Amino acid sequence: MRKLGIIESTDSQPFLPELHKEHNQFRRGFVEDDHVPFMARGVEILHMIPTPFPPQWHKMEDDGEHLDIPTVRDWTRIVTAFTAEWLDIAEYLPKKTEGQLKREATETAKTEL
Repeated sequence: MRKLGIIESTDSQPFLPELHKEHNQFRRGFVEDDHVPFMARGVEILHMIPTPFPPQWHKMEDDGEHLDIPTVRDWTRIVTAFTAEWLDIAEYLPKKTEGQLKREATETAKTEL
Protein backbone atom coordinates (compact mmCIF):
# COMPACT_ATOMS: atom_id res chain seq x y z
CA MET A 1 0.00 0.00 0.00
CA ARG A 2 2.92 2.33 0.69
CA LYS A 3 4.32 1.70 -2.81
CA LEU A 4 0.90 2.56 -4.26
CA GLY A 5 0.89 5.87 -2.40
CA ILE A 6 -2.13 4.91 -0.30
CA ILE A 7 -0.35 5.01 3.06
CA GLU A 8 0.37 8.53 4.25
CA SER A 9 2.30 8.08 7.49
CA THR A 10 6.05 7.98 7.43
CA ASP A 11 8.29 6.34 9.94
CA SER A 12 11.99 5.72 10.20
CA GLN A 13 11.34 2.28 11.65
CA PRO A 14 9.81 -0.63 9.73
CA PHE A 15 6.08 -1.19 10.14
CA LEU A 16 6.65 -4.92 10.70
CA PRO A 17 10.13 -5.09 12.24
CA GLU A 18 10.02 -8.88 12.51
CA LEU A 19 8.86 -9.43 8.94
CA HIS A 20 11.49 -12.04 8.10
CA LYS A 21 11.08 -14.23 11.19
CA GLU A 22 9.96 -17.80 10.73
CA HIS A 23 6.62 -18.66 12.35
CA ASN A 24 8.30 -20.68 15.11
CA GLN A 25 10.51 -17.72 16.12
CA PHE A 26 7.64 -15.60 17.41
CA ARG A 27 6.91 -15.64 21.11
CA ARG A 28 3.50 -15.06 22.53
CA GLY A 29 3.74 -11.73 24.29
CA PHE A 30 1.13 -10.65 26.77
CA VAL A 31 0.25 -7.00 27.13
CA GLU A 32 -1.68 -6.04 30.24
CA ASP A 33 -4.24 -3.44 29.35
CA ASP A 34 -7.96 -2.73 29.64
CA HIS A 35 -8.74 -5.54 27.18
CA VAL A 36 -7.92 -8.29 29.72
CA PRO A 37 -11.43 -8.54 31.30
CA PHE A 38 -12.94 -9.01 27.84
CA MET A 39 -10.38 -11.64 26.94
CA ALA A 40 -11.07 -13.45 30.24
CA ARG A 41 -14.73 -13.71 29.18
CA GLY A 42 -13.82 -15.28 25.85
CA VAL A 43 -13.97 -12.21 23.62
CA GLU A 44 -11.33 -12.50 20.90
CA ILE A 45 -8.85 -9.64 21.05
CA LEU A 46 -6.85 -7.90 18.37
CA HIS A 47 -4.61 -5.70 20.48
CA MET A 48 -2.99 -2.92 18.47
CA ILE A 49 -0.95 -0.65 20.68
CA PRO A 50 2.68 0.37 20.49
CA THR A 51 5.07 -1.18 22.95
CA PRO A 52 6.63 0.19 24.92
CA PHE A 53 3.54 2.19 25.76
CA PRO A 54 3.57 5.89 24.90
CA PRO A 55 4.17 8.28 27.82
CA GLN A 56 0.47 9.34 27.77
CA TRP A 57 -0.78 5.76 28.28
CA HIS A 58 -3.64 5.65 30.82
CA LYS A 59 -3.09 9.23 31.93
CA MET A 60 -5.31 12.28 31.49
CA GLU A 61 -3.30 13.12 28.36
CA ASP A 62 -4.30 9.78 26.76
CA ASP A 63 -6.74 11.39 24.33
CA GLY A 64 -7.37 12.13 20.68
CA GLU A 65 -4.90 15.01 20.70
CA HIS A 66 -2.09 12.48 21.07
CA LEU A 67 -3.09 10.25 18.17
CA ASP A 68 -1.02 10.37 15.03
CA ILE A 69 -3.83 11.07 12.57
CA PRO A 70 -1.99 9.88 9.43
CA THR A 71 -1.35 6.57 11.21
CA VAL A 72 -5.01 6.31 12.26
CA ARG A 73 -6.08 6.88 8.65
CA ASP A 74 -3.55 4.29 7.48
CA TRP A 75 -4.92 1.69 9.92
CA THR A 76 -8.43 2.52 8.68
CA ARG A 77 -7.33 1.89 5.10
CA ILE A 78 -5.49 -1.33 5.99
CA VAL A 79 -8.39 -2.80 7.99
CA THR A 80 -10.96 -1.70 5.39
CA ALA A 81 -8.95 -3.23 2.55
CA PHE A 82 -8.44 -6.46 4.48
CA THR A 83 -12.13 -6.70 5.40
CA ALA A 84 -13.29 -5.94 1.85
CA GLU A 85 -10.95 -8.61 0.48
CA TRP A 86 -11.86 -11.14 3.18
CA LEU A 87 -15.59 -10.68 2.61
CA ASP A 88 -15.16 -10.37 -1.17
CA ILE A 89 -17.07 -7.08 -1.25
CA ALA A 90 -14.46 -4.74 -2.76
CA GLU A 91 -16.55 -4.19 -5.90
CA TYR A 92 -19.40 -2.80 -3.77
CA LEU A 93 -17.32 -0.13 -2.03
CA PRO A 94 -17.82 3.42 -3.29
CA LYS A 95 -15.03 4.85 -5.39
CA LYS A 96 -13.56 8.21 -4.36
CA THR A 97 -12.95 10.97 -6.87
CA GLU A 98 -9.57 12.68 -7.22
CA GLY A 99 -11.05 15.76 -5.53
CA GLN A 100 -12.27 13.75 -2.55
CA LEU A 101 -8.86 12.13 -2.13
CA LYS A 102 -7.08 15.52 -2.24
CA ARG A 103 -9.53 17.08 0.20
CA GLU A 104 -9.16 14.13 2.57
CA ALA A 105 -5.37 14.36 2.46
CA THR A 106 -5.36 18.07 3.38
CA GLU A 107 -8.20 18.03 5.92
CA THR A 108 -6.99 18.97 9.39
CA ALA A 109 -10.21 19.84 11.21
CA LYS A 110 -10.84 17.98 14.46
CA THR A 111 -14.16 16.20 14.71
CA GLU A 112 -14.00 14.84 18.26
CA LEU A 113 -15.51 16.73 21.17
